[in-house]
Amino acid sequence: MNLEEVNQLALTRRKSLPEFNTYSIGELNQMPAYWGWVNCSTGISDFRMFLGGADDGIAQRFLWNGCFKKTTLKLWASYAKKYGGLILDIGAHTGSFTLAALSANRSATVAAFEPHFMNYARLNLNLRVNELPTNNAFMLAIGKRDETLPFTFNTGLDYLSTGGSVVVPQNAQTYPVQAVALDNFITDNSQSAVKLVKLCIIGNEPACLAGMSSILKKSKPVIFFECTDAKTGREMQAILASHGYNFFEVAEMEGSITKVEVIEPRLDSQGGILEFRKNRIATMESSVIS
Repeated sequence: MNLEEVNQLALTRRKSLPEFNTYSIGELNQMPAYWGWVNCSTGISDFRMFLGGADDGIAQRFLWNGCFKKTTLKLWASYAKKYGGLILDIGAHTGSFTLAALSANRSATVAAFEPHFMNYARLNLNLRVNELPTNNAFMLAIGKRDETLPFTFNTGLDYLSTGGSVVVPQNAQTYPVQAVALDNFITDNSQSAVKLVKLCIIGNEPACLAGMSSILKKSKPVIFFECTDAKTGREMQAILASHGYNFFEVAEMEGSITKVEVIEPRLDSQGGILEFRKNRIATMESSVIS
């Protein structure tokens, strides 16, 4: 089959599925390959992401599930639209949060940090096709201090991994990346302009927060993050609670947000992380915006 026939097969299969669904990445990888631009919507903003067969799990979710982080990304876009200012996307991957924020508010400035060169290249491609600026995309890791760290990933170079980390696992491919502390990277004059932050850096969140203590004090931004590890959750809670933050848990498919006292992962009966209960929001307010 030629490419047009391959894509038509995929689109025909997609029409047979519910508009929104919860198929896992493993199940999505069994779907027909699709090569091209995927239309993505948060309910607040719209943008496009490239999918090369099955090389980007986030673009796959937009195509096949009909959404990615359905409630979280809509809230993120709502905050970006309302507050603007300087927004930090830390662990930007191929750009879903950056694209959602800039599409919702083109007057905002989004600094996107992504250390993996493959993800970074796709991030820039996605920005360009949406006619969004690339000058604030940085191929950097974020940490406690300015240093070189080992970056690891468990997938091949033909897949845009969401599992890369500077917290070194075993049996993984590793190469050095430059890490910076945000308090050093963002000028003193700009630190108070930070309104919104997303953290997706798999275990390195406490180090990132330690490296942005000045920003937390000056601007107290709303922070979106995943909770997949109890130890990391406790460390994050200790740092953020000292600044007066409240914590909220997002139930993606139900669309509900619940205030919680403890940052800890939600597990299923077998002890696995519940995929659609990973996301948390930290804010100084007593509730999140609707």
